[in-house]
Amino acid sequence: MKWFLDLTTRGKLFVGFGLMIGFLAIVIVTAYQGITSIQASQKALYEQDSANALDLMALRNQLNGGRAALCSMMLASQQPDRETWYQEVQGRKKQAAECLQRLLERNRNDPLLIARIEELRALEDALAQTRDDQIIPLINAGQTEQAKALVFGAQKERNDRIRAVADELGEAAIAKAETAVAESELRARAAVRFFVVIGVLAMLLAVAMALSVSRVIALPLQAVSDVAGQVASGDLTASVPRYDRADEVGALVGAFRAMIERLRRVTQELHEGVGVLASSSSEILATTTQVASSMNETATAVSQTTATVEQVKQTAQVASQKARHVSD
Repeated sequence: MKWFLDLTTRGKLFVGFGLMIGFLAIVIVTAYQGITSIQASQKALYEQDSANALDLMALRNQLNGGRAALCSMMLASQQPDRETWYQEVQGRKKQAAECLQRLLERNRNDPLLIARIEELRALEDALAQTRDDQIIPLINAGQTEQAKALVFGAQKERNDRIRAVADELGEAAIAKAETAVAESELRARAAVRFFVVIGVLAMLLAVAMALSVSRVIALPLQAVSDVAGQVASGDLTASVPRYDRADEVGALVGAFRAMIERLRRVTQELHEGVGVLASSSSEILATTTQVASSMNETATAVSQTTATVEQVKQTAQVASQKARHVSD
C-alpha cells in the first residue's frame, strides 16, 4: 500500500481509472467473443445443420415422388401418358441428384457424414440405373408384371434403405442442431455470468477507489483545513498530523507543518521582543519620572531664589531711600 501512497495524485487516478478501463475492456472483449461464438453457432445451425435436414427431407420427397411417378407410368395405358410420367421421373431424379450434391459440398469437412452421404448416392445411383436400364424398358415393352416385380422387389429394398439412411442422417442433423442451440444457450449464460461477475468487481473497485481517494486525499486535506482554521483563530498550538508519503498531499502537509512551526518561532521571537520592549519602556518611564521630580525640585529652588532676590531688591530700595534722607 505504501507504493500507492507514494504515487502522485495523477498516478493514483491513472491506476484507479486504468483498472476500471481494464475491466471494461475485458467485458467488451468477452462480449465480442461471446456474440461472435453465438453468431457462428447460429450460422452453422441455419447454414449447415438445418440445411442438411431440409435437403435430406427434400431427397426423401424426390425419391418418393419418383417412385409414385414410376408406378403411375406402369399404370398408364397410353404412350403419351407414359412419356409424361417418364419426364416426371427424370425431373425427380435430377432434383434428388442436386440434393445429394449440395449435401456433399456442404459437409466435405465431415468425413463421417460424407461417408453416409456417399452411401446414399450409391444407393440412389443403383436405384436410378435399375429404373432406367430395366424397369422403364420393360414398361415401354408392355411387360408390366416383370416391371412390378422389380419395383416391389429389389427397388423397394433400395428405397427402404435410402429412407432409413436419410431418416438417420436427418435425425442426426436435428440432434446436432439442438446441441448447437444448447451450446449457444450455455455460452450465453456463461457470458451473462461473466458480465455479472465483472460488473460486481467493477462496482467493488469503484467503491474501493472512492474510499481510497477519500482516505488518502480527502481526509488529510480535511485535517489540514481544520488545523488552518485553528491557526486562523489564533491557536498556534494545533498540531499537523504526519503522513509518511511522497505525493502532493504529503508535500502539502509537510509544507504546512513547516509553516506553522516557523510561525510559532516568529511569534515566540515577537513575544520576546515585546517583553524586552516593555522592560525598556518601564526603565524609560522610571527615568522620566526621576527627571520630572528633579525638574520640580529645580523649579522650587528657582522660585525660592526669585523670592529671595525680590526681598533683596526691596531691601536695597529701602536702604537707598534711607540713604537719600540721611544725605538731605
